[in-house]
Amino acid sequence: MIVSVILPTYNERGNIVKLIQEIIKHIEKTHYVYEIVVVDDNSPDKTGFLCTQLFSKNSKIKVFIRKNKREFASAIYYGIKKSKGAIIIVMDTDFSHNPKLISVMLKMIKHYDIVIASRYAKNGGGENKKRYWMSKIYNSYLRYILKINISDFLFGYFCIRRDFLIKNDLLQRDIFTGFGDYFIRLAYHINKSGGTFLEIPAFYKSRIYGASKSDLKKMIYTYTKTSLKLLVHDIFIKKN
Repeated sequence: MIVSVILPTYNERGNIVKLIQEIIKHIEKTHYVYEIVVVDDNSPDKTGFLCTQLFSKNSKIKVFIRKNKREFASAIYYGIKKSKGAIIIVMDTDFSHNPKLISVMLKMIKHYDIVIASRYAKNGGGENKKRYWMSKIYNSYLRYILKINISDFLFGYFCIRRDFLIKNDLLQRDIFTGFGDYFIRLAYHINKSGGTFLEIPAFYKSRIYGASKSDLKKMIYTYTKTSLKLLVHDIFIKKN
């Protein structure tokens, strides 16, 4: 069985090589066949070009450089479509997502449709305490309004079965669009499809290299708009 690790990148030159090396180290301990799919949105710092140069002789590492599009969620969608794995892992490329959790995810995905790394599962946490508590409050809002029994919609580190995505027609562009709001939509549709969730504890570390692409005000606006659209959709379904 093949595992595909999807890495969307934009200006991550200082992180990507070490991250790929760490992923390889941890995934090889699981004895799964694997591939690592880097989708770079034509980074000015030449992240994609660096990966192409350094890993050109490693057939397990595939690098795609998209020149006409820059969008986080669509890069994930693109990577999944280009991948071959029966199991898909999606993670950020700034080391906020610990590669050590890959082995735990692969062990547990045998029993669930999606395994989510969560800062708010028991023994999880975050280095930036202000961000940790603000996100916890907002995640509580999402959990309440969407009636989905998970604690972290916003971390974005997860493992999912491809057959579940395909069977329930969830590999759709209108789900994988925007920034982190794509995962709110994905979680909603997984829940509506009867998917099984498991959360495992994760610790959020602040990035070492590079600048964050997050715009807090824009994120709150977009995520709230997304959640309210899903709520209205849910009410409409129930009425009909």
